[in-house]
Amino acid sequence: MTISVQCEECFQSYKVKDERAGQTLKCKSCGSKMRVPAVEEEFEDLSADYGEPIAQPRKKQAGKAKKKKSSPRKSLNISPGKVVKKAFGAFSMVIGVLILIGGIYSIFAGPGPNGGKARPVYAALVASGFIGVGKKWMFDE
Repeated sequence: MTISVQCEECFQSYKVKDERAGQTLKCKSCGSKMRVPAVEEEFEDLSADYGEPIAQPRKKQAGKAKKKKSSPRKSLNISPGKVVKKAFGAFSMVIGVLILIGGIYSIFAGPGPNGGKARPVYAALVASGFIGVGKKWMFDE
């Protein structure tokens, strides 16, 4: 003959041999401890002492949790602030490239119209600033 035992945590049912009566077992589903009732305790009628039983909600088993399906497409989180920031980033990069081209041109163009020397280092520094800010605004989240 077997004894029916139900885990109080996850409501998993087990049938165990009579020799296990009175022992404490570990639930295979959730790992909580449960006591196997003695043969006399199994048939004890408690309905006279208590009212109607209230059905408790069943807990999900730990090993069989549903996984959320992941979509291959990313959702577009476009806000007006991000669009403006990326537009100014692109604009800043374009200005930086134009200044850099102007600095390179000044190396080969020779002296300026008033006879002064060209200063391509200043153009390179300013261009790197514009390009750096543009890169940060466009590509950082």
